[in-house]
Amino acid sequence: MNPDFEEFKRDVSWFIDRKKQVEIITENSPFQLSLEFANTFPKLTRLLKIARVVEINMNNDSFKLASWTNKNQQPFGWLIKKEQQGELPLIPNHRLLLEEMGGIIERYNEPENSWSNNHEFMFLESGCALGINDWDEYYEGCCKFEDLEPIDYKGFISFAQEANGNITLYNPINKAVMLFATDHSFDNVEFVKDQPEYTFHTINEVAEFKDYVELLAHEWLENIIYTQ
Repeated sequence: MNPDFEEFKRDVSWFIDRKKQVEIITENSPFQLSLEFANTFPKLTRLLKIARVVEINMNNDSFKLASWTNKNQQPFGWLIKKEQQGELPLIPNHRLLLEEMGGIIERYNEPENSWSNNHEFMFLESGCALGINDWDEYYEGCCKFEDLEPIDYKGFISFAQEANGNITLYNPINKAVMLFATDHSFDNVEFVKDQPEYTFHTINEVAEFKDYVELLAHEWLENIIYTQ
């Protein structure tokens, strides 16, 4: 069995149970990345090009396990899934990411305090949604209590969700990225001006979607023990 996949199973032991039929299709399945992708996401491109990629079939769904070696000499990486295109009005850079890489549905041995920590998914279209999920009543109640005008958020697209319900969104019109979090431990976020605290936040050094993707790739590149 592939050692990266074995480490993934150890670290994310709950993900693969006896009901899942698992088959490794190939242990050398590199990403095919276009020049447009490389120009849009240069750090992510560098990261993906040095990945050890295993193609896996689980219950007739196809996944790629992208792995690297971290500074503790451990394999670490992402479980990635490609899907058929859905109907959400995703921005072109998001669509490009999904077409050539896919969405992240699990991570293993991830860096401490990474943006990926505790996420249920990142980028995967079937997890994305319009608006702020089930936080409407909470948010609008906070605005009413503080006599503040709510942001027109209903057209925003959430593209990453943490287990505690915090979501990261972008405005498809101006591409701006915000974090909606009622509770968080991040140091590099700021409350949005004229909004209730612990609702909408901006992320330092992240103006738009591609900045968020590149920030994530940078964190993982910084934790790789070697490049090839």
